[in-house]
Amino acid sequence: MTAVADALIPIFGVIALGWIMRRSGLVRTELWLGVNRLSYQALLPALLFSTISRADYAGLPAGPFLIAVTLGFLVMGVVTLGFKLLPVDGPAYTSLFQGSVRWNGFVFLAVAGPAFGQEGEALAALVFAPTVPLVNIMSVAVLTIWGASQVSPNIRRVGLRLVTNPLIIACLAGALANALGLFQSGPVATTAELAGRAALPLILLAIGAGLDFSALKTRPGLLSLGIVLKLVVAPAVFLALGLLMQVEGTALALLVMVGATPGAAGAYVLAAEMGGDTRLMAGHVTATTILAFFAIPFWIWIAGL
Repeated sequence: MTAVADALIPIFGVIALGWIMRRSGLVRTELWLGVNRLSYQALLPALLFSTISRADYAGLPAGPFLIAVTLGFLVMGVVTLGFKLLPVDGPAYTSLFQGSVRWNGFVFLAVAGPAFGQEGEALAALVFAPTVPLVNIMSVAVLTIWGASQVSPNIRRVGLRLVTNPLIIACLAGALANALGLFQSGPVATTAELAGRAALPLILLAIGAGLDFSALKTRPGLLSLGIVLKLVVAPAVFLALGLLMQVEGTALALLVMVGATPGAAGAYVLAAEMGGDTRLMAGHVTATTILAFFAIPFWIWIAGL
């Protein structure tokens, strides 16, 4: 628990710094879009490739861990579908749904290595390959049905977006390089490692810059429900699935942490594109980012570590 707390404090410190930089005007608002694009399209894929390609997965419970984490997102999707029975308008419901199933994998990655060492870093990097397409498909489907946009999504474009997703490509390329023993050292490995080092600090700054505290006043009842689903129900579901799959130790702690990570800023972008409630989504991301500082160590403690 001390290691988790020690890892969380500087991470949330950098997030806070990002918010201060935007609010103070030290970095202009329009520049943050470029920071996000650079991190997502190049630096984070380099980090995932470097980590996965050179990780030693011998003896790690990668199979049960990935099955449990995938089932966790599916269960949360089914659970949140039940809340459509509430008298909630379609756009607000889509933001409630995205809030419960989308997760900020960048915060997760930033904590995993410092708190759990090379084992945690290796397992954490693997999570992106199955979950990125799954979560995006579920979110797009719900927004297609209940979003306010009058423009039907282009299924071909959505599929192409998933196939060409740089995070998925980096995970698959890293797994292939690992299996074949390629790029374990040399210029390619060193380049990927150097680029990857810049990813998490920039992403954490951008997360802080995107926080919108004014949105916390938006639909407080629904916002509270979304927070409970994300930071209470989700980690409990992931913990139960982990125990069912006999996942233990560091892998179980990481599994629970997936559930307790805050909402993803990408959910706001998708809500804007497909007719979701953007203010509710912004409030959810802001609230869960702040509260995850307490939720992550609590749930890891519940998991027994």
